[in-house]
Amino acid sequence: MRGFSLFFWAARVQLWIVLAVALSAVPACGQDADSAKPFLASVYRHYANHGKGIDFTGPKARGVFDSSLIALLHADQKAVGPNEVGVLDGDPICSCQDWDGIWDLKITVELERDGRAKAAVSFALFAPRAGGDPNHRSLEMTLAPQGAQWRIWDILDKSDPKAPFDLRAELEKEIRTSKQNSKPKNNR
Repeated sequence: MRGFSLFFWAARVQLWIVLAVALSAVPACGQDADSAKPFLASVYRHYANHGKGIDFTGPKARGVFDSSLIALLHADQKAVGPNEVGVLDGDPICSCQDWDGIWDLKITVELERDGRAKAAVSFALFAPRAGGDPNHRSLEMTLAPQGAQWRIWDILDKSDPKAPFDLRAELEKEIRTSKQNSKPKNNR
C-alpha cells in the first residue's frame, strides 16, 4: 500500500512540473506578436480616408497609449504652460500635422525579453501619384502590456534618418529643462 501512494505522489509532482513548464511558455493574453499587429492596425484605421486620427490627450488616449506616456504628455503641457506648444506640434502616431489617409501600411512586430514589443511601422500619408512624393513615414513603436492589452509606450520617428525623434526621451528632456529653468536662481 505504501508503494502505491508513493507512486501517485510522484505522478502528481511530475504533472505539476509539466504544467509549470508548459504554462511558462505561453504568453499572457493580449501580449504576443499576433495581437500586437492587429492593435496597431486598429489604431491606424482612425487615419484612413481623412479620418480624425486619435486625440492623444483626450479620454480615448487610454485605449492607445501607455498610462506613463499619457502622464508625460500632460506633464509636458503643464511644464510649458497654457497656450504654448510642447514637444508635440503634430500627431505622434502619423508623425504629421495633416494627412489624406494612410497608404501602404506595413507593420512588423518582434517581442522583446522584457515583455514589451518593438513594432516597425511604415506608411505613406498621401495617395501615390505619378512622380509625386507620397510622404513616407518610418516609425518604431515600443508597445507595453497594460492589463491584457497592448499600449504604445514610445514612438521613435525614423522618417528623417539624420534627425530621429524619440517621443518619450524628448518629453522627459523638455520637462526636465522646464523644471530647471523655473527654479529661482541664487544671487550671491
